[in-house]
Amino acid sequence: MLRLIFVVILFCCSMALGIDNDLFINEINYRNDVSKDNTAKRLHPTSHIKIFLPSIAYSYIAKSTNSGLIRSYDNAEDFVYDLAKSHKRVDKFTYIFELRKGLKFQNGDSFGVDDVIYNLNYFKKHPFLYTNIDKIDFDVTKLDDLHFKITLKEPYEMFFTDLARIYFYTKEYIERYKPVGKSTGTSNVVPGPFGMGPYIIKDGYALGDSHTNKVELVANPHYWNKEYPKIKHITVYTQLNSDEALEDITKFEGKLDLAPIAFNKKLDVIMSDYAKLVVSESTDNITIFFNLINGSKKLLDQRVRLALNQALNQENLLKFAYKNEGKISPFCASSNYKIVKDIIATNVVPDCHLSEVEIRSLLNGLKINILSQDRFMFLLKGLEYQLNQYGVKFEYKITTSEKDIYKQLLSTMSGKNTESWDMLVWGNDDWYYKDPWTVFLIYKPKSSWSVIPEDSIIKQYIDDYFITSKDDPKYKDIVKNILFRAKGQAYTLIVPSPNKVMAVNKEVLFKPYQGGIIPLWEIEITKDHWSVRDYKTYPDDFKKPIKPKRYFYDESN
Repeated sequence: MLRLIFVVILFCCSMALGIDNDLFINEINYRNDVSKDNTAKRLHPTSHIKIFLPSIAYSYIAKSTNSGLIRSYDNAEDFVYDLAKSHKRVDKFTYIFELRKGLKFQNGDSFGVDDVIYNLNYFKKHPFLYTNIDKIDFDVTKLDDLHFKITLKEPYEMFFTDLARIYFYTKEYIERYKPVGKSTGTSNVVPGPFGMGPYIIKDGYALGDSHTNKVELVANPHYWNKEYPKIKHITVYTQLNSDEALEDITKFEGKLDLAPIAFNKKLDVIMSDYAKLVVSESTDNITIFFNLINGSKKLLDQRVRLALNQALNQENLLKFAYKNEGKISPFCASSNYKIVKDIIATNVVPDCHLSEVEIRSLLNGLKINILSQDRFMFLLKGLEYQLNQYGVKFEYKITTSEKDIYKQLLSTMSGKNTESWDMLVWGNDDWYYKDPWTVFLIYKPKSSWSVIPEDSIIKQYIDDYFITSKDDPKYKDIVKNILFRAKGQAYTLIVPSPNKVMAVNKEVLFKPYQGGIIPLWEIEITKDHWSVRDYKTYPDDFKKPIKPKRYFYDESN
């Protein structure tokens, strides 16, 4: 009893002072998490969870409602077969795939090689615009009812990874809605059983630069893998006030079951009646752009950008803003990418060493207009505190919706942004999956994702990146060249690489992936979850804290 009183006092003091210390977390008397031994029946008719996806919701939803030949995955190969059963790479230009038998679209129609060819030929004319596949030509040839061949007409080593983001649809969907590739997504334009994935969009849409406030998903009865999905109905919220979302998942039952949280709110989650804390190492990134197209002219001075980066104390950011949920990184790209980690370990990373006098001279009086989602205020306040010491002032424009971020970011290169901004914060979750292209795309010259001036040097490095296999000894040097060039030019404000930190309903079983996939189809609930249990009030014994669950690479692989 005395121990409990002590912990409660520590908790109340921490809340009053606005701090979150692992000392308190370690002093809590936890109950066992027995959810694994109490799972509900798969696809229980009333099973339902509600989740909040403030960043790249369109991508997370697309990966749960669509299928490609392969699917990105947490394993040594970084993929598993989805619609394809197997493949063989004959040479640097040629792939032969075997399709699974008995595949069906979400509407129950049969899916075969002819549908693959129809879809790939349509995609070739209207590709997405966030790698280099829009510049690559290829042929698709039917070999028999289960086999087909894809032949590239020029070298392109990202093609196989791109295939995980090329989805297949009914002819009705393509002919009626004519999805044309763009910088974000086109696969979630309308609800309906048009795709192949484990969930069907029942209501709403999510395209990145536009979305409904919520998207309703229902289980696909025709998904080829009968082990998935586990839950009948999922509600996805795409924009909520972060503080209200935290309250919904910690103080109420049935409002939210899963949501990312600000790192300084860990103790709120642990001490709540209804939520537990789930943390994993990740390859997600927080990208902070400098607007070098039409932002503050002072930022065009490379030395000012270098001074801003040098003025930051990443160790203190990690301790006080991140609450130790991440790693220091010398680059914008996460230090958890395998290749980035290797480069850091085997190279002396060059750094600028401006004197304290030079930094103060360059930064004193600098005013920066910030555009960000509210979910990053915990970090921005840490940045503001540090940079204030050098005379830097922040002006904020804060939104709850990522679509507002995309609207400005993706129109800046063309000079059509309607909001004036100098720094923009984007939750750059690793949508490309454990490949630093997630970050490198912002350096691609004249891309809508880029807000840097023409740079012929980094352009050449990126051109080399597209055509170099990860097995090629040159690959490491090319990645290093991109990282070092971007750092030397200070194209972004570099902050620590974040962990995934999520609040999860105590009766939900959820294991995060390392990269930008939230596997909705793998999530399970217990028999005591609010959506399926046959009693009303959540028992007091269940409300006791559950020890945070942490996942690391060696556990995932």
